[in-house]
Amino acid sequence: MRIEPVWLIVAAVISGLVGVVLYRWQRPPLAKRYVWITIFGTLFAMYYILNVLFGSGRTGWP
Repeated sequence: MRIEPVWLIVAAVISGLVGVVLYRWQRPPLAKRYVWITIFGTLFAMYYILNVLFGSGRTGWP
């Protein structure tokens, strides 16, 4: 599997925005551990979606 840096950066920016929104607007506030879990989950999901839609589409999975 080859990581495409452009889509990884775009996915990281989107994940960071999701984390900021969760941290600032969630009431009652979520524990930081859950925010980090959400950020990493969003990062992997967004990278996969962007790579399949706009990138090479090769994920290394059959």
